[in-house]
Amino acid sequence: MVHSSDSVPTHGNVTDKAFTTYDIQACLYDAHRVEYLRTAIHQAVRPGDVVVDAGSGTGLLGMLAAQAGAARVYCLELNPEFIPVIEQNARRNGLSDRVIALNANATTTDLPEGVDVLISEVISAGFFFEPQLQIVRNLLRFLKPGGRVVPMQMKNYVELLHAQEELYGLKFTYDSRFTELDDDRSLTSPALYLSTDFLDPSDERIDTRVRVTGTDDGVANAVKITYDIEFADGVWADKPTEFLLNPQIIFLPTPVRVRSGADYDVTLDYLASDSPLACRVDVFPAGPT
Repeated sequence: MVHSSDSVPTHGNVTDKAFTTYDIQACLYDAHRVEYLRTAIHQAVRPGDVVVDAGSGTGLLGMLAAQAGAARVYCLELNPEFIPVIEQNARRNGLSDRVIALNANATTTDLPEGVDVLISEVISAGFFFEPQLQIVRNLLRFLKPGGRVVPMQMKNYVELLHAQEELYGLKFTYDSRFTELDDDRSLTSPALYLSTDFLDPSDERIDTRVRVTGTDDGVANAVKITYDIEFADGVWADKPTEFLLNPQIIFLPTPVRVRSGADYDVTLDYLASDSPLACRVDVFPAGPT
């Protein structure tokens, strides 16, 4: 059996950390991501609806909801400097009578009233780094019966990987990464380890065990976590955009030899929103079933 470090510390509770301006702009200018969300919002929002946009950033998704006919949109944003940005954007687009910017932590805040639609997309592979589950679990308290969520669901997968170690003539295996490199090579089939319906979200503690099958001989020095999202009914995305749907690659402290056709059990234990370095990963040959 091999496992990730037992003593790697967590990196604090990410639920109280704000996104940087760089992150927020990366979301804003990712046209593929925005188009998925625009489609979902126009499908979910009905004239007269009350909507919450959690993790609002520039207010983009909230303004799309107002354009789709929402009567009121509460834009929750943890960064206080972005509250005037949301207000100014709403004013410039003639939506200030319907868009209400609130400086609030969406993982804990109360809403002034019930809402018909909950919009929140602060998602990365495996729910690492970002508090999507905490936000949704908190705000579902205010969703009216028959209310809708955007996105609707997410599926996470894990596989064993021979990950490229050298870059620029140096070795980088001490950290996780979300960028695939040319010499990365999958050694097993991917296995679904977490399926999340955002109307009934998963627990924040993720502790699961899945089986993967070797597809090639080699030495696995990492696991790769991938995901896909259903933004709206029938609107699925499974290919990376500029900001969204990138994998998470976590290096193992001890590589494991993989044989084509053999089965391996992978366990993952971590808190959603935490760093991948705090995730305990165990890999061992599967025993008889």
